Parts: sequence; C-alpha cells; structure tokens
Amino acid sequence: MVDSTGSSGITGGMFTSSTMRIGGLASGMDIDSIVNKLMTAESVPLDKMKQKLQYFEWQRDDYRSMNSLLNDLKTSNFNMKLQGTFLTKKTSSTDDNKVTATASSSAGNASYTLKNVNLATSAYNKSDGSIISNNTFDPTKSIWSQQGKLANTTGLWSTGTVNNESMSVSSDGTSFNLAHGGITSINSTIDVNTSGVNQSYTVFTDESSFNNSTDANKVLVNQETGQLTFNQTIKKGANISVPNYNYNYINFNITTYDDNGNPINPDPPFNFDASTSLNSILSIMSSSKIGVNAFYDSSTKQVSITRTSTGDMNPIGGTDTDGTEIKFNGSSFLTQTLKLNEVNESGGVDASFNINGLQSTRHSNTFSLGNVTFNLKGTVSDTDSVTITVNNDTDAVYDQIKSFVDKYNDTIQKINDKIGETKYRDYPPLTDAQKEQMKDSEITAWTDKAKSGTLSNDSLLSGVLNQMRVDLYSKVSGISDSDHDQLSEIGITTSSNYLDHGKLIIDDTKLKQALTDNPDAVMQLFTNKGTTDDYDSQGVAQRLDATINNAFKQIQQKAGTESSTTKQYLMGKSIDDMNDRITDMTNRLKDIETRYYNQFSAMETAIEQANQQSSALTSMLGM
Repeated sequence: MVDSTGSSGITGGMFTSSTMRIGGLASGMDIDSIVNKLMTAESVPLDKMKQKLQYFEWQRDDYRSMNSLLNDLKTSNFNMKLQGTFLTKKTSSTDDNKVTATASSSAGNASYTLKNVNLATSAYNKSDGSIISNNTFDPTKSIWSQQGKLANTTGLWSTGTVNNESMSVSSDGTSFNLAHGGITSINSTIDVNTSGVNQSYTVFTDESSFNNSTDANKVLVNQETGQLTFNQTIKKGANISVPNYNYNYINFNITTYDDNGNPINPDPPFNFDASTSLNSILSIMSSSKIGVNAFYDSSTKQVSITRTSTGDMNPIGGTDTDGTEIKFNGSSFLTQTLKLNEVNESGGVDASFNINGLQSTRHSNTFSLGNVTFNLKGTVSDTDSVTITVNNDTDAVYDQIKSFVDKYNDTIQKINDKIGETKYRDYPPLTDAQKEQMKDSEITAWTDKAKSGTLSNDSLLSGVLNQMRVDLYSKVSGISDSDHDQLSEIGITTSSNYLDHGKLIIDDTKLKQALTDNPDAVMQLFTNKGTTDDYDSQGVAQRLDATINNAFKQIQQKAGTESSTTKQYLMGKSIDDMNDRITDMTNRLKDIETRYYNQFSAMETAIEQANQQSSALTSMLGM
C-alpha cells in the first residue's frame, strides 16, 4: 500500500526476514550469518530501488516548494494588476486639530477650504433630581430588593397575572422556577401530580414560617426570583401545577430617530423581570437598536441618557413637531421612577460648515464629498479657514512597486539557486543499514549532498524564468504616453551583474519622477488588460500573472500538491511504479531467503545422516 505522499512504508537498507530459524547443529556452521551475507548481496537491487524512490520524493517536494514561491509572487503581483494600487491619494490639512480628511482612490486632486465650522452634538437628557431616598441604594442589585430606597415608586411596576402555570419535572429535585419573579400574591397551595396521584403543598413566602411549619407537604416561594423550594424531592415525570399568581415587572418604551427622521422603537418594548438591577436595565438599553447610552451616576444619584448619534434627528416641522429626539412615551418607570422629563432634553445640533463657498449641514461631524471623507474636530470662525489638499500619494505607490520588485527578486533568486545546485552523483540516499553505521552529523552532511541538485538545470523552471523576464522587459502598447511604455523608462532596469540572473533594480529618483509626472501612464504599464490574443497590449502585471498561472499548473500536473494522491500527478505514477517494484523485489527476496534456508537444511540433514552411518560403522568395527 502507498500513502498520499507516495511513501512505500518499506524499511530501507539490507533485506531482513522476520522468520526466526535455528541451524548448523549438525555441521557446526553459523547458518544465519551465512544466509544474511548472501541476502546482503541479493538485496543490492532493492536498496537501489529504495534510493531511487527517495530521490523521486525529494524531487517532488522541491517542485512543490517552487510552486509555493510562485504562489507567493502571484499574491504580490495581484495588487499590481489593480488600478486602485496606483491611484492612492493622500490628504493634508492646514490645521489637523480642526479638520482632517481621507480620500479614496477615485477622488480628484483638489483643495477644499472650510470656514464657519460648528460641530454636531448629540441630544441628551438626565433625571430631574435624585432618584433615590436612601443613600444605601445599590444599582447592581435587583430593583425588587432596592425598591424601598427609590424616591418614587409610583408607576414603577407593571402587573401581570398567571393562571394555572404548569411545569413538567425533567429530573428529581426540590427546586424549580416559575416563569416570573416579583411575586405579589400566589395561591395558598401548589399541586404536584406524580404517576396520577395528586398531592397539595402549602405555600409559604417567608422562610422563617416555612421552617417552623409542621405541615408534611410545604413549598417556599421566593417572591423576588419566583423560585419554588419543596420540602420533599419531586420525582422525574411529575407535573407541578400553580393555580394562579400575580407578579410585578418593569415595562417601558423609548422612541428615537434615524438620520432621515424616521422613528426607531425597541421591538418588542423593554420588559424586565423584578430581579433585574438598574445597571442591567440601563446596559441593555444602551446595547439596543434605539441608539442611546444610559448610565446611573452614583455621585449625583441621577440617570443620564444620550443619543449615540450626533445631529438634530427630529427637527421641528416634521410630523412630530415638538423636536424631541428621545421620547419616553409616558412610561411611568422612566418619567417618575427615573425622573426623566422630555422637556429637559438638550437637543442634538447638526454640524454646519462652509466649504468652498457652499454653506451646508450634516447630522455627523464626519461626512463625504467628492470621494473625500472629512472629519470635523473643532470650530472654525467665519474669519478663519482650514484648507484640505488632496494629491496623488506617490510614496504609497512607490512602496507598492518596491514591495513587488523585492518579492520578484527574492523569488527568482531562490528558483535560480535551486536550478544551479550541484548534483552529487556519488552521494545517493542512505539506506537504513548505512545510517546505523554513521553519526548524526555525518548523516546530515551526506543527506544534504544527496538532496542537492534534484532540480539542477530543470527545463520547466528555466522556461518560467525566461518567460517572466520577457513579460517584464517587453514594451506595452496602447500606453497614453509612449515615454512610459517600458519598465526601464520609469526607472526599473535589470542588474548588469550576470550572477544576479535578471534581478530588477529601481532608480528611486526616476521612478518617483515618473509617478509624479504621469501616474496614469505608470498605472497603464502595469494594469492594462489588453486581450488574450494581443500580448503586446497587456500590462506587465497581467502578463506575469498569466505566466505564473501556467507555470503553477504545469508544476502541479508534474508534482501535485500536499493533498494530491499519487494517481493525480505524473511523478506520482513513477512513485507508484517504484513502490510496486519494491514490493515485488521484497517478495522475491523472501523466496530466495527461504530457498537458501531449505538448501542449508538439506545439507544439515545429509550431514546428520552421514554422522549416524559413521557412528554405526564405528560401533560395528569395535565389536
């Protein structure tokens, strides 16, 4: 059997049999030693097969490593195919403390003068005075436990009623939970039906009374949490039935507005169990879609609520003419318990500014015009101004080109190194028997030489390098500026050193000048798509991409990938064939070894018979 990498799983080195034999009793000869020496000679062809298999696998792995290099170059080259790489813009501001900006690649080179700038603010509201009557109020504990410490509990609770709540017991236990906490009243008994037998339990809401009661069947109800604690284990499969109970909960609604003045409401309205703390309520409000940030301040004992968005979201004049941006919809919890009054709201203000003589407003301090995003950070008077300038980012484009050139140079250096490796024909792969007689350092040194040159002067890789050079050095037709239709004309040339094997060299000054003088022509030189049947019209990055794709495919067809089976690539077939030959040779050697032992066994038998006859003759003559 052969694994996905083509390894045979057969131990290299001298052939060894797993059969234990004992011989030489008659002849006095070391039969095992003799057979082993004979098999060592017989195993020479097998060792050579295993060495050849190992070499195939090394060569295959080296091809795959070359494909990894080409794939990395393809990734780097991908950016060079994109026009956006060459259209990078940079912005500058005469006062970064007041206005900054960023520009997309499609922004035009321009200047923007801003004056009369006023920042957008968010609407906010706060409690109309302290919401507590006792300084021991803890916002991290349940509202139920803290309600006596609130200044106003009028309208704090919404009330609900449950009739005949039923729950099925999934496992034996004594504690179970009702659907609601905040219990204000509950039926005097709770029924438990077990296997058709009904049992009533007396209800207690006070732990002391529960403990002192002598009732055989009783249950303690935690009014805050709604937990039921029975004095007996309720068995799995039983059904607990609560005839009816009343409970308190907190329910309210808030309305805010989006950028277009459309109302935003929680869906459904906020609904909290009595065991929820004030901090948790405000936190959930803050993470909801209504877009507010709410918190309780322990110093002032007040609640603050602020819109997360800036601007006037509900201007007077719409269908809702009061202009309030955070509406409490008459909720008693908000207006009485938390003392939030819509009249006290400080409304949001839109940002206003004059840009190049045009007076305008926005809800946010960040806005976009002409593919430029402005960020207002401070006020600017009408007599003052801040200028934003948008220009081509020559340095950024240069860095992209340099990064590509570095990757290309590194790639061809490594491929050339592999092609130029010396092949040491006197250093075949070591067999296991050879390794057993060598030190680790000697094995490493030998193996390094044995693995060298697996791709020496490889025609496939040499062809790829030659084509990539043609792709980069050839002129590109159809460029808007014929003075920039070749890499050498923008300051990218090849090294004159023969040992550099065609590495690219950048003339920084000339390249940056080309990017400044005609960035569009430089972009076209790299990115022109052209047509598949018109090589000259294709940009150098487009050509290079096609060459890498073709090379990658050829190498993959020859050497496969890590996930390929041996039947999916050409070298795999050679590896399979060699493994089959190794298997056949191994079986043949077993037969030869058996034949040797049989021959020596026959010899031993003959010697034994001769010894017996000699002994008999000697005995007769002695008589």
